[in-house]
Amino acid sequence: MNCSQCGQTVDSTDQFCRNCGKAVEPAEPAQAPTPLFPRGYEFVCLMSGLSLTNDIRKELYKTACEMGQQGCERKAVKHPDFEGTITTDFSYCAFNSMGGVKFTAAIETDTAKGQVVFLLTNFDYSENGVWVPVMPIPRSHPASVAQYN
Repeated sequence: MNCSQCGQTVDSTDQFCRNCGKAVEPAEPAQAPTPLFPRGYEFVCLMSGLSLTNDIRKELYKTACEMGQQGCERKAVKHPDFEGTITTDFSYCAFNSMGGVKFTAAIETDTAKGQVVFLLTNFDYSENGVWVPVMPIPRSHPASVAQYN
């Protein structure tokens, strides 16, 4: 990139020309800042009491996004594969390096009934979202859950 006044080559990170001091305007528009959470981590399942199909995951994600945009704390979900209720108190929950608003869904399918807890980091629905399952680590001894450990 060259300075428009003196023609001196300037670095793309420079704000002023080192030769004449004129403000350097970038040739390319500034890129949007990288989001704190990449697209794939906008929806994180912490616990699931039953196996979930892609349709169930997509519907839970879509409904939770709608709830977040509307500020709704409870919503019923009806889908051909399942039905249930999603609730949230909009509390922030962190797990390892990921965090977001905690949602709880009590759902029932034709063959099973269970609860799903998941985090949502962004209320903008995207078809490209990825469900990241988190498996609990089993405890080796009952004393590991003792009250004063």
